[in-house]
Amino acid sequence: MVVADQGNWVADVVVVIEGTANISPYIESLKNNYIVPTLEHFNGGPSDDRDCGCDYNSTLYTLVVFMAADCAPEPSTTCFSPTPSTSKFISWLDKVS
Repeated sequence: MVVADQGNWVADVVVVIEGTANISPYIESLKNNYIVPTLEHFNGGPSDDRDCGCDYNSTLYTLVVFMAADCAPEPSTTCFSPTPSTSKFISWLDKVS
């Protein structure tokens, strides 16, 4: 969802990523070449760990990690709650193995 407000816009950005061993060799490349530039675009600049945003009038970022069906009895997906902080989002992404 994208909402425009007098030239400013906010969006809900959901990144869905595979959390299996298949993606392991490519996770850093995926992060540095695709995900971080996307976050910078929606954030209006690079990530700043001092920027915590606000929940009601800023872009929100959500991470969904899905696994293979053989991960049972663990859940096949992990969802991180929406955050306005790109640095928090990147820290979640760094935990994907």
